Amino acid sequence: MGGAVCTACNDEFDVVRDVSSLQCGHIFHADCIQAWFNHSMTCPQCYQEVAQDAVIPKLSFTRPDGDGSSGVAPSSELEVSRLSSELEEVQEKLRQREQEVAELSADGSAKDDKFNELTERYRLPLILTIQYGT
Repeated sequence: MGGAVCTACNDEFDVVRDVSSLQCGHIFHADCIQAWFNHSMTCPQCYQEVAQDAVIPKLSFTRPDGDGSSGVAPSSELEVSRLSSELEEVQEKLRQREQEVAELSADGSAKDDKFNELTERYRLPLILTIQYGT
C-alpha cells in the first residue's frame, strides 16, 4: 500500500496480512486491532470509542497497475524468486554430495571385498608359516 503503516505495530501494510477499518476511518492490521481490543475498545490512533460490530474486518485493495498479478508485492516476488534460486542451488549441491557418498561407499565396499579376498588367500599360508616355520 505504498508505505502506509499500521500505527498499532508500525509495520507497513502488505498483501499478506488482513487490514481492518474502524468507524473513524483509521486502518490497522486485523490481528493488531483485535489484540488492541483486548485492552481497550477505542481507536489506537484517535482514541474514539469503537463498537465491535462497527469494525470492517477485512478491506480489499486493488493494485494500481492492474496487471492481474497474484497480488504479491514486487519485493516479495523478488524474495520468493531469490529464495527459489537459492533452494535449487542447495538441492543441486545436496545431489552432488549424495553422489559422492554413494561413490565413496561403493569404493569402500570394493576395498572391503578386496581385503577379505586377500585375507582368505593368504590366511592358510600364513598359518602354516607360523606353525611350521616354513
